Amino acid sequence: MAVIGWNDYIMKKVNERRGKDGQDLVSLIVNAEWEGESLSDVDIMFETMLVLVGGDETTRHVISAGTAALLQNPDQLALLKNDMSLLPSAIEEMLRWASPIRNMNRTATQDVIVNGMQIRENDRVLLLYPSANRDAKVFDNPHSFDITRTPNDHVAFGAYGRHHCLGAPLARLELKILFEEMLNRFDNLQLATDQPLISRRGNFVLGLNEVPVTFTAK
Repeated sequence: MAVIGWNDYIMKKVNERRGKDGQDLVSLIVNAEWEGESLSDVDIMFETMLVLVGGDETTRHVISAGTAALLQNPDQLALLKNDMSLLPSAIEEMLRWASPIRNMNRTATQDVIVNGMQIRENDRVLLLYPSANRDAKVFDNPHSFDITRTPNDHVAFGAYGRHHCLGAPLARLELKILFEEMLNRFDNLQLATDQPLISRRGNFVLGLNEVPVTFTAK
């Protein structure tokens, strides 16, 4: 199984870094201490797996969902092709639209009232990011794909603070490069099916199974 292979691989890297003054992310995770305690091997395996998934699957799903959204909204595609300075805001809209991370569990650190609901200290809270990113109290026409949306205070990378995605700058850079190259190199980019695009099953990281397209190279 892939998870066993990953465990064997990462534990080899962990043992190479344990007790050494490395500054790479795995070294920082392995050698971190809080009040004299460090992470267990199981904790480290899952933390590093989360980094792997967060740095791979999520960006791929935004690429596929963003491509589909542009092709399903030809006015937005034409707007972007005519003014590539809109690409940064288009990427933020793709992130809001895709919301590849579906949920995250958190533990309340203190009593708080949210929208009239009482949350107690140590209560477990399930955050539903796609719901937040379609909140009509925050976004005008939340179910419309709008590459000029401003402001666009989505939570595709989580809320700001200690839980904000550490890979957010890399993800934005990858998306910028990919869509720049795709729109510069391809003409007549179209969906190759008129059937509904199917999402993969799951309850954590979700995206489209496939986005078949046709194009002509410039």
